[in-house]
Amino acid sequence: EKSMKQSTYFTVALLLLFFVLVNAKDLYCIDRATYNQTVDFRSDSRVMTYVKDEPGYQVNLQCKWILQPTNYDKPSQMYIRVPVIDFDVNNVTEAQCSLSNPNVDVFSMKLKMNDISAASSLNEFWCSNNSVKVKSQIVNLWDSSYKLALEFRSDDKQVRSNAKGVQVDVQVLGRDYCHSTMLFFEGSCYLITPEITPAEAFSISKNYLGNLFTVPKNRNDSDFFRPFVQRNNDRSGEFPFESPLSLVGRKMWTGYFVDLPAQSPVNGALFMNPAKKCCQEKRNMTVYISSTVNQAVEPVCAVAMVITSGSRVNFTCESLSSKLPALIEFKQIPATKGDTHPQLFTTCDTLPEKQLDTSSALTTHSRVTTAEPQSTRTVIVIVVVVLFVAILIAVIVVAIVIFFKRRANPQSDGQTEAETPAGPEKVPLNARGEDGEASQPSKTDPTV
Repeated sequence: EKSMKQSTYFTVALLLLFFVLVNAKDLYCIDRATYNQTVDFRSDSRVMTYVKDEPGYQVNLQCKWILQPTNYDKPSQMYIRVPVIDFDVNNVTEAQCSLSNPNVDVFSMKLKMNDISAASSLNEFWCSNNSVKVKSQIVNLWDSSYKLALEFRSDDKQVRSNAKGVQVDVQVLGRDYCHSTMLFFEGSCYLITPEITPAEAFSISKNYLGNLFTVPKNRNDSDFFRPFVQRNNDRSGEFPFESPLSLVGRKMWTGYFVDLPAQSPVNGALFMNPAKKCCQEKRNMTVYISSTVNQAVEPVCAVAMVITSGSRVNFTCESLSSKLPALIEFKQIPATKGDTHPQLFTTCDTLPEKQLDTSSALTTHSRVTTAEPQSTRTVIVIVVVVLFVAILIAVIVVAIVIFFKRRANPQSDGQTEAETPAGPEKVPLNARGEDGEASQPSKTDPTV
């Protein structure tokens, strides 16, 4: 019975794998044409900058691709990866890299909204193997007006005929699933990076519109990690029948850090709270400082964690020069159209410098990156302009009313201010004081 069940799982896996492979879309270059393609969560759409069955890209190519999700009725997220960068030359400077330069091979990738470049960090141009700084990232698509636009142009020279150019793999993240290499848990997607330094880990988190992992507030370690690890294990029973993350026994960077010098173990670590504009806060936790940390030189150390087989977690503070994989978390885009919540995608992407006093941490900020929808920014600008115009009109109206009121209001002697003859003011007899001196005239303007 056990062998039959395993055989059934194996058969289903093969069928699903065949289905995915068949549905994988290879989008080759079509010269002087635009390739419009829908993208779904089941498989990658692979954009390739050479004509099908050719060994590499040719001269004078002009190819365009427009990608957007299938059944675009809800906000979604695109997962973009760049597995191939292979230009025929590698000495093009950043200043030379432009679609308007006919003497270079150039690949561009932009996020557009209603055929206009959206307010987004995704606006890149690549002309050499060294120009690609981000090889994987997440893009939020808030409505059907958002599209991913890619373009490739080659020059009239061919230095190396088998150069492949660029390959970009694009896939839509599944709702409550994320991706085969990511874990969905309690509204967020989790992924593990290759080995990098802590500074690189903080910086790369903005590419995923997320942050280095920290334990959710008001949750203790065991309450969070036990179901977290269990959910990762449960994914092995779902296609593609393997756990997306290698968690247990693996040391990974977190978003915590400790000011040095400090005595090991430290009772507490600092982190930046994206919900509070990256203000620094403290979490009570036991952190052991690694022997590799040179406290005489390093101002801070970065906290890594290891999850044990019993779903317990140990925290150690490591040197800033160490390289480890990083656990990154980013929020799944809200399913309701218009429910943008841009604060969900605030990234604290800079490892902070040492604070002179940890009690001042609440007022200290790191650099903040927020993935705010274009529509929200537009509304804010419109509201500000309308308010400014309304205030300006109100000031003008009030000034006009006061001006005409002063002109129309008569003086006490029946003449207007303009009609009052010049000359010394006569003091009436009944205006004298008891000492016989004339009382001083009132300085209050009778017209007010």
